[in-house]
Amino acid sequence: MRKLGPLFLTFVTICWGQTVPAVSHKVVATHSTTKPRITTLMYLVNRAASLDSFQQHANQVSIIAPQCFAMDAQGFVGGEVPPAVLEVARQNKVALMPLVTNRGFNQDLMHTVLDTPESRLRVIRYLLFYALRDGYIGFQFDFENIKYTYRDRFTAFFHEAAGEFHRHNLLLSAAVVGKYSEDRDSESPGGFENWSGVYDYHALARDADFLSIMAYPQHAGFSDPGPIAGLPWVNKIVDFTLSNIPAGKVSLGVPLYGVLWTSVATGAAEQANLVQDNAGSKEKKWKTSTASWPEVIPELQKTHQPIWDETEQSHWFDLSDNGSRGIAWYEDKQSLAPKLKLAADRKLGWGISAWVMGQEDPEFWTMVSENYRIVHPKTPQVVGTDERRAFIAARRMQMKSKSSGK
Repeated sequence: MRKLGPLFLTFVTICWGQTVPAVSHKVVATHSTTKPRITTLMYLVNRAASLDSFQQHANQVSIIAPQCFAMDAQGFVGGEVPPAVLEVARQNKVALMPLVTNRGFNQDLMHTVLDTPESRLRVIRYLLFYALRDGYIGFQFDFENIKYTYRDRFTAFFHEAAGEFHRHNLLLSAAVVGKYSEDRDSESPGGFENWSGVYDYHALARDADFLSIMAYPQHAGFSDPGPIAGLPWVNKIVDFTLSNIPAGKVSLGVPLYGVLWTSVATGAAEQANLVQDNAGSKEKKWKTSTASWPEVIPELQKTHQPIWDETEQSHWFDLSDNGSRGIAWYEDKQSLAPKLKLAADRKLGWGISAWVMGQEDPEFWTMVSENYRIVHPKTPQVVGTDERRAFIAARRMQMKSKSSGK
């Protein structure tokens, strides 16, 4: 993580920022105008496959959203966008909107921040400083594993942050768990009480520039095998979403990966690596692992015939052998095409948010380029050394603070 100098630590506690150029959409007219436009927000992690994919396909990325900032219980935020990502984004005029998470999706940490006005304020100031210093169009909140009883407090925190972001002409978004009902017994990733119930779609949409609705995973370590995002399930999520959020503020979250389920001994307790996968019964019948392109799926195709499920619009493998059970469901060009078409047909204003670069079927990019025109938001210009930009960002925050009387 990048260390913060005394200049920032002084300014960030007392001041706010000055207006930066407004962010808006524009379209690079490089394709036939008969193709529908689409905004592609692509998530990225600091791994070689993810970085390589971004470098190869940056011209098809509207917004790059690296998962690289995290906050602690006191609201201090640390992290940095990898220099290689900054360089590729700036060379290709890709907008930067990093994610900020509650470190490790720690529930107690998140609750502490929401309970403490000083911590919430500190989070907002740190994020404003980073965005102004490094030319981000804004940030996306990716706060997960929050008790549903904190719903109003999370909404209030988002409202506070959005107000300050918008005063600086920055965008604020949130990645929210996909659901098709507010019923506590409805099917949603990780369950309602600790995962999906905290998100008040309607209230968040009033303040958000857009919300990325994670219509995945339908099945994962918390469930028996099944599609990652079967099309009927995704349609239900979109229907519920649009009954609460204007279409112009929606980005459809889509998965690029697959999941491999391997059976475990009856009654064995398998602790999942992902927090949300530990929802439900403590006695897990399956252990899971990621089955992504390009490593896993091509190898499986050499020895197993993929099965196409017409209803779910997804491929899967039956990997059972000699009494052991194994099943893999995965996303590829054929399963992702109807999801992108759904986003276009329902006129979702922010297209898709795809998790995660480096795990996708290479033919996904061919499908996108053949069928869509990529929207490219305008991006702030970044000039000067880190120290100079830090000084300017802090001064902007101070000036805005004085002008608003805060």
